[in-house]
Amino acid sequence: MQVRVTAEGIDILDPALLTALSVVTELDARTAARALAADGLARATDERGPAHVWLDVAELGRRAHPSGDDQWRTRYDEMIAYAAGKGWADDTRSMVRAHLEAPR
Repeated sequence: MQVRVTAEGIDILDPALLTALSVVTELDARTAARALAADGLARATDERGPAHVWLDVAELGRRAHPSGDDQWRTRYDEMIAYAAGKGWADDTRSMVRAHLEAPR
């Protein structure tokens, strides 16, 4: 799954792909991180030059959940559990770290 941040807004791409999570943008990293935070999708960023953002797990799940896919939530929860096992989620699993791919 990818979260795409553009000047026009924020989209979730490939929500069924639950083996990878990243944020992609054509904007500079700070602008993209601020846009995610203002939109309520990111809860923490590193303003000095973010390489990662902390996404809100519940909000991401709400936005990404494809209609008609009853098994998606189970697979999503498994993705978050995997991330937590790697240290990529907070202790409560309410935030998950995603790599921010932005132009230099």
